[in-house]
Formats: sequence, structure tokens, C-alpha cells
Amino acid sequence: MARMSIREGIKKSRMRFKYRIGDVEGYEKIRKYNFRIPNRFTKDQLRALRGIYENFANSASSHLSGTLRKFCQVEFISVEEHTFSEFNNAINDPVLLALIGLEPLQGMSLMEISPSITCGFIDRLMGGTGKFTSPNRNYTEIEIALMERLVTQLLGIMKESWSVFYDIKPVLERIETRSQFAQIASPNDIIAIITFFVKMVDVEGTINYCIPHSLVETLFKDVKSKDVPSEKPIPDLEDKSDEILRKIEKSDVFLRAAFNDTEILTKNIMELAVGDILVLDHKVNEEINISVMDKLKYKGYMGTVNNRKALKISRKTDKE
Repeated sequence: MARMSIREGIKKSRMRFKYRIGDVEGYEKIRKYNFRIPNRFTKDQLRALRGIYENFANSASSHLSGTLRKFCQVEFISVEEHTFSEFNNAINDPVLLALIGLEPLQGMSLMEISPSITCGFIDRLMGGTGKFTSPNRNYTEIEIALMERLVTQLLGIMKESWSVFYDIKPVLERIETRSQFAQIASPNDIIAIITFFVKMVDVEGTINYCIPHSLVETLFKDVKSKDVPSEKPIPDLEDKSDEILRKIEKSDVFLRAAFNDTEILTKNIMELAVGDILVLDHKVNEEINISVMDKLKYKGYMGTVNNRKALKISRKTDKE
């Protein structure tokens, strides 16, 4: 009788547990726990990564908008724990994979940029509108070189995001376009996948950044809640106008000073010889036209300073 009562009690408790779980809203979203591959990242560690890369997403939005000269939004989506085999099997070639070292740590991390975003960035860097064209081919060396430069700039932002937590220097080791050449960990190793949503005009996609647990294990041994960077709301791009202007001020522009246009027959140009004198449609005391990126901005006068030709700006034109 005692054994029967124990069995019946266990059976009833299982049924009550089942009904309670079934009543939980959103139960279908619960992921089964794999006892063969236990979780390595603690909640505090995942929260630390979330704080670091939320700050990274905010700064990357401003940087990409200034570099590409198009509004570009980078939004932090999630940080999840998976095995490297799950991440690697989900990659479709060709794809842009940046292998990144985190000095002074030993090992590699991996950044995957979706083809739609990669092609949009490349098109914009080449002077296009940034539209997506289906990349049913391998990336060229020029395209890879452009992305290497852009990824290196993003790693500088990543270093600043890590600086509030640890002094780490992300370094781009190389870029691969095939997943079999980007094996940064064994298939069963645990990795943290940080996912970002990126949108530029009509182009949108994701950036996945994965960090093996073995790479940052030593850093996260003593992670406490008080050590986690504070999470900041995503600011409006207009609030960072000063920062964007400061970065634009370092950009190179072409300045040109020229006389007024002078009309001449093609026949006369062909007959020009050494020693000939051309009469320009510009008076001696008249101001010189000064253009910035082929747009008339100023007026000025020519002269010399220390035996070198110089130009003195006299006024600003009304034209934008």
C-alpha cells in the first residue's frame, strides 16, 4: 500500500507540473535544455556582453552614417548561447566572414555580415546609391579590401565599448568568404552569438558576431552585477550631430580656384604653339572663383606669400 501511494503521488505531481507548464503564456518559445552540452555563460556574463554591444551598436550607427553618407541604423537584437557547429551550419556561402583577434587574449572571434548589407556597403563606398544586387559570385579583391577598411574602423569602436569593462584591442586578422576556412573553434565548443539588425535606406540585413567561451573565460571569472556597464537607450541620430560633424571635419575635400570661363574655337586650340598668348575673359582686378567639390563657395584674389602662389578669400558667395 505504501509503495502504491508513493507511485500515485509521483504520478499526480507530474500531472500537476504538466498542467502548470501548459498554462504558461508563450510556452512554445521555451528551448529544451541539452544536458550533454551545459550552458557555460552565466546570466551576468551575458548581461555584460549585452551592455558592451548595445553601446557598440549606438556608436556604429553614427560612424556608418558619416562614413557612407547615408542614414544607417545598427540595432542590437540579442545575445544567445549556442554551439559553434549550429552557427557554422547556418552559414550559406559565399559570405563575408571577418576573423578577429582580441589582444592580449589567445584565440579568434568571428563576425558574419549578411550579403545584402555587404553589397550595400560596397556599392555605397564605390559611389553608388547603396542598393542591393544579388551576389551570385565570389567577392573581388577590391571589394574585400573595401570591407577590410570598414571592418577595421568598426573594431576601433568595439575597443571603446570594451574599455569600460576590460582593456582589449580587437584586430582584424583576415577576411574569408567560405565558412570552411573560418573554423575558430571545435564543433561542440560553446559560443555567444551577438546579433545586430542593420538598415541603410532600402537595404537591411544582420551582422552576427560570435565569441567562443574559451576566449573570454578568464575575463568573466569574477563578473559581478556591479561590474556590468549600464544599458543606455538608443539615442536619436540628431542628438549626435556634433560627433558626426567632428568626424566629417577630418574628411578630405577638393578646393579649386579658377578664372572665369573663356570661350575659344577648337581650331584655335589646335593651332596653339609655345609662346602664344591667350586673352582670358577675366579682368586683372576681378575676383577669382573658389569652388569646394565643384560647388562655388567663395571669391578671392591671387597673390604671393614667401615666394609661393597664394589665394586670399575676400567674401562668401550666396550660392549653396
